[in-house]
Amino acid sequence: MLIVASLLACDTEERANATGAGYALECGWTVRFDNPDYDAEPTRFVQDERGLEAQPGPNACLWHPARTVHGNFRISVDVAHLDSGLHPHGAGLAFGGTEVDGDNQRYTYFLVRGDRHFLIKTRSGDATTDVVSWTEHEALTPEDESGRTKNRLAVEARTDTVVFYVNGKPVHSAKRATIPTAGQHGYRLVHDLHVRFDDPIEEALD
Repeated sequence: MLIVASLLACDTEERANATGAGYALECGWTVRFDNPDYDAEPTRFVQDERGLEAQPGPNACLWHPARTVHGNFRISVDVAHLDSGLHPHGAGLAFGGTEVDGDNQRYTYFLVRGDRHFLIKTRSGDATTDVVSWTEHEALTPEDESGRTKNRLAVEARTDTVVFYVNGKPVHSAKRATIPTAGQHGYRLVHDLHVRFDDPIEEALD
């Protein structure tokens, strides 16, 4: 079943007036919720010159067609948990996205939690498959007593391998042929998180 994607406010004046903390997502963003019945408040996701902030709500992916990579590449992004409610829920990077607004969506996602755990999964349609189930790693920065932490995630895709990094340290390596890599990249977050994603850095690799 197709989960309806939400295109949020595109008009400049509407964005400026959406919230005092920033403005609603720029035109072109697609927000896809795991629950097809959820209808987001326009200001759940706000954007400024440095990145994007998400208020608590259900599981979602955010995509923009201009954020697309092919060939050999590296993507890195800072992910800040601003208030996890001290719940072990994840947020992070989605990449390799194809048909992201349709029934045959495919992508890989790489999430971190405030309890120093990371997860790597792939999605094909409605089915998800663990590449690495939730695993603790010392590379991750744990959240403090207020539920805040910040980690830099990176994915480096070369001809045969994909390496996943947290704060500059490799945490997993996979054969490129086994996971979606080329395509759109965006953000994924699990429910009930207040999270900030800085704008990603894209680099072409030889």
